[in-house]
Amino acid sequence: MESAKVEQLLERYFEGETTLIDEQQLRAYFTGTQVAPHLEAYVGMFSAFAKAQEETFTATIAIPSRKRNLRWITSVAAVVLMAVGLFFQMQSTPKVTGHYEDNPELAVLKAKQSLILVSQMLNQSTAQLGAVKAFDNAPSAFFK
Repeated sequence: MESAKVEQLLERYFEGETTLIDEQQLRAYFTGTQVAPHLEAYVGMFSAFAKAQEETFTATIAIPSRKRNLRWITSVAAVVLMAVGLFFQMQSTPKVTGHYEDNPELAVLKAKQSLILVSQMLNQSTAQLGAVKAFDNAPSAFFK
């Protein structure tokens, strides 16, 4: 093949304008023995292309299962279920309608009752902490 025609095919090849027949001619020329000296730089490239064309992929391809979709769907269903449950819980909760603006003495009484209840619960919790202090007096280094 003439070097002028090969250069023209190379130019079209690098521009992406060649047909499959043109590319086969280029591969045949560059894998042959009569390559022009100024075009020898392309021999390695076209021989690599020819070698790559002979390779085949023989490994099996694992197709992902639908478990991922199932996990996603169950997650969405759980969120929707929680949202519906929260909505109905909020609907069934009684709303506080009494305001203590009219009767400040009643407001003070209710606040005292709430604080006494909190105080009682706190005292019960701190009384149970006495069992934890027993670990401080333990003879073993394991509990210290």
